[in-house]
Amino acid sequence: MHRCWNESACIGIKKGEDESPNYKKLVKVENRNVQNHTITIIKSKENLAKNVVEMLTYLELKLNQLRMLAYNSTFPEYMKSSEELITRGNPFWLADKLGSMKGWPRNEPKNLPKVSRMRCIPDLEPILSDMETFPVIPVANEKMWMFFNMATTIEYAKTFTFFQKLDLKDQTVLIRHVTLICMNLHNSYFAVSQKIQKCMQPDGTEDPQNDEYHFPVFSMSLAPLIRCNIQETEYMLLKAICLCNPTIHGLSEHAQSIISKERQQFSNVLLDYCLRNRRDGPSRFAELIGIIPVLVHQQRLQKDIHIYHIAPIISTFPHVVQFLDDIMHA
Repeated sequence: MHRCWNESACIGIKKGEDESPNYKKLVKVENRNVQNHTITIIKSKENLAKNVVEMLTYLELKLNQLRMLAYNSTFPEYMKSSEELITRGNPFWLADKLGSMKGWPRNEPKNLPKVSRMRCIPDLEPILSDMETFPVIPVANEKMWMFFNMATTIEYAKTFTFFQKLDLKDQTVLIRHVTLICMNLHNSYFAVSQKIQKCMQPDGTEDPQNDEYHFPVFSMSLAPLIRCNIQETEYMLLKAICLCNPTIHGLSEHAQSIISKERQQFSNVLLDYCLRNRRDGPSRFAELIGIIPVLVHQQRLQKDIHIYHIAPIISTFPHVVQFLDDIMHA
C-alpha cells in the first residue's frame, strides 16, 4: 500500500479536494438531502399527531351530539347484551337527522328511594304494560343516564379503526373492561368543562346527587381533573389511551398486538403535545397518565357497588339490563 511520505503534503491535497467546486456541490447536495429527510420525518410526525387529534375532536363532537339528541333508547334496547350492542348499527348518524332534546334543562325533583338510596334504582318494580311498545323510560325527554352513557361509550369504541380489526370475542372482552373507565372520564370532563364540581348531565340534572349511595364513588374522578386543570386535547388523548388496554385478561395475542400499537400511538401523541405546549412536558405527561389508576380504582368500586348493593335489589325485577350485567361482572 502506498503511503504518503509527506504528511503535510497529504493534508494539503485533502484540503484542496475539500475546496474543489465539485466536492462542494456534492457535499451541498448530500447535506440538503439529509436536511430534507429530517424535515420530512418531522412533518410526518406533526401530521400524524394533527390527524389523530382532529379525528378524536370530530368523534367527541358526535358523541356529545348523541347525548344531547332528541333520541332515547327504548327499554328493550337496554335488555340487549354487550355483544348485541357491539354488532348493531351505530346511531351516530342520527345526529344529522334529529335535533336537540326539547324541554332541557330539566328541574323536576325526584324523591330518594329508601331501599336503594339511588334515584336510578326504584324500590318498586317499574310498571311496564307492554315491553315491546313501551317507548322510552320514563318520559320522552328523560334519559336514564347510567345506561345511556354506557351505551354511548360502547358506540364511541366502535368507531375506532383498530376496534374493527378485532374479532367479536376480543371486542366483547375489551368493551366489558374499559366502558366504565371511558364513561367516567367523559362524564367528569363534561362537568369540569362546564366549571361544575358535580356529576352534571347534559339535561341539567345531577346524576347522581350528593345524597345518593353511589355519589362518592361516581364523583371521585372529578378531583384529579380539576387539580391538573386538564385541557380538551389532553382529555381526548387520555380517554383513547384508556380505551386501548392490551393487558386485559382474555384478549388474544392478535388483539393484544393491535391494541398495544394503538395505545403507543396515542401515548406518543399525548407526550408530544405535552412537550410542545408545556415547559414541564415530561412531568405533565406523567401527571395525566397518573389519572388512569384513579379511573381503574373507581371502576372496581362501581362494580362492587353493583354486585353487593344493586344486584340484590334489581334481581327481583322481571327484566334484566343484560349489557349492564355483562360489564359489571367482567
